[in-house]
Amino acid sequence: MFGSFSYQTKIFLTLAAFLFAMLTIINVINYYRNESLIENDLAQNKQQTTIKLQEQVDDMLKEMDKLSISVNASDSIMDVMKSITSDSDQNYFTEHPAISAELQNSLLSFTSLQSLKGRISLVSRFGDYLSLSNRMDVIKVDKSHVRLMPTFGQYIGMEDYKRFLPPHPDPWSLSGDSVVSIVRPLRDNYNVYGYVEISYSVKELEKIFFFRNDLTSGNVIILDANRNLLFSSLSQQFEGKIDANRLVNMPLVGEFGHFQLKLPGTGSQMVFYSGLSITDWNILLVEDLSTFRRPITYMRNSSITIFLAVLAVLMLLLYYYTNRVTRPLRKLKDSLANVDLVKLELLPARLRTRNEITLLGVAFQELLDELKISMRQTEKSNQRALVAQMNALQAQVNPHFLHNTLTVIAAFGNSSGNRKVEELCIALSDMLRYTMKFNRKDSTVGAEIEHVEQYLTLMQSKYEGFVEIEMDVDPAVKPIPLPRLSLQPLVENAFQHGFLGIDPPWKLSVRASVNEEEWSLAIADNGVGMSPELLTRVRRQIDELRIDPGAETERLAEESAEENLSPIGQGNGIGLTNVVARLYLFYGEAIAVQMDHRPGGGTVITITGRRTG
Repeated sequence: MFGSFSYQTKIFLTLAAFLFAMLTIINVINYYRNESLIENDLAQNKQQTTIKLQEQVDDMLKEMDKLSISVNASDSIMDVMKSITSDSDQNYFTEHPAISAELQNSLLSFTSLQSLKGRISLVSRFGDYLSLSNRMDVIKVDKSHVRLMPTFGQYIGMEDYKRFLPPHPDPWSLSGDSVVSIVRPLRDNYNVYGYVEISYSVKELEKIFFFRNDLTSGNVIILDANRNLLFSSLSQQFEGKIDANRLVNMPLVGEFGHFQLKLPGTGSQMVFYSGLSITDWNILLVEDLSTFRRPITYMRNSSITIFLAVLAVLMLLLYYYTNRVTRPLRKLKDSLANVDLVKLELLPARLRTRNEITLLGVAFQELLDELKISMRQTEKSNQRALVAQMNALQAQVNPHFLHNTLTVIAAFGNSSGNRKVEELCIALSDMLRYTMKFNRKDSTVGAEIEHVEQYLTLMQSKYEGFVEIEMDVDPAVKPIPLPRLSLQPLVENAFQHGFLGIDPPWKLSVRASVNEEEWSLAIADNGVGMSPELLTRVRRQIDELRIDPGAETERLAEESAEENLSPIGQGNGIGLTNVVARLYLFYGEAIAVQMDHRPGGGTVITITGRRTG
């Protein structure tokens, strides 16, 4: 069935399936990765909120404990508590209003740094009672009433130094509002003289749970070490589903953590807990799992929506793209089927489009045009090669004749006793023999140096006493390959151009050195040098030859074909551009030629090459 579809349909379905698979895989991987990250972030945020609640409750209990320690450490209060006897049935603090006022001032001084948030109650071992409160609903009780309280005997006889009381009705208030208290016995090393009770309203806890932490649900509970419910801000319906068995089985492991709790009729709940540091209570923050995962649900719905929208847009673009691709391909097929092999042309009517695929036809036509140009260039190159061959054969005639003639003259000078004539003839003969080696185009630095020395021998004889030659050649540089006749034309330029117009002595130096990475040749003279404009032009020509060294060969060949002359026979022989072109053709990017002004006057040409082995 798939094989019966059109070419466009096949491409569209294949790419659509691949695109759908890739988008699905990327979306699924991205979703689960982000889900894990978001869930961890949400859990950490809720855990930090729970820890913050625990720290704030700890701070409140520590504040109460600090206040009770201040009372216990007060000498004036302890002296009064020790002086109370059981002789009278009346409240000691009622019978002694001055002492009561003094004690209340002492208690009030403990709260000078911050306002009193509840009640401070002093109870003697005989039931005498004194309180300091920020409320006006203090109950009036006598000693018998205090002694009948079930907690009186417990607090007087308790062995621990302090005891935190969970939320409970305030026994010293007419309204009986719930309070959180700390009880500390007032004792010395031997006897207990009473106790102090610091009570804060439960509303202080509610402020922590609802205002300071901006809890929208406020589902907070407090459990003691035995998993008894001490405080709860849950709704009665919700609280009724958490029975004692579920409280006992809660996995409160470690100082803090979280877990899921399944409740009948309400679904799963996320519970975050943190233990108080000052007592063995635990703060629990309860949140519905669906509320907790609401950002994840939003991300999932957003991901699905974006996935479907992107998929729809990409499918439309894919259909448009495949339609555009296949239409030019059909035109290109028709055009390629009608190639004229004689004229090497495509049908031009089929190429009127800017589509990238159709432009392949235009590129193919350009390729054919380049092929025709290349064929013409090959034909011209063959013609130039024939002319060059003829010129080379013709150029061999005169050097052979001159070499034989110089040999005869050298023999005559030897027989006549004229050693100078013999030396010059031998030097010139060796130079001719070196230039006549047409079968070898490459040479070495050592051979080129010897050829230069023979040339300088002739120049020193011609300009006897005028020329000072300095040769400094490292023997290690001599085996390095170099195109034949690369150095002698550069030295010759010094005599033909550099020394013209200046008085002797004429100084010429040839230096060659080599290291592990590169070798260098430098030819320097003390001639007239170059003007800045000429030096700039020469440097530009050197840069152009580095990019296209074959341009100089084409120019020389065209001049040779037009004038029917060999480049070697023109002017003063091989020019600077010819030498530079052959160096770049021989070495490519591994060599550099530089021309500069010489300090003190003159010109220096430097050839630097990289060592390849």
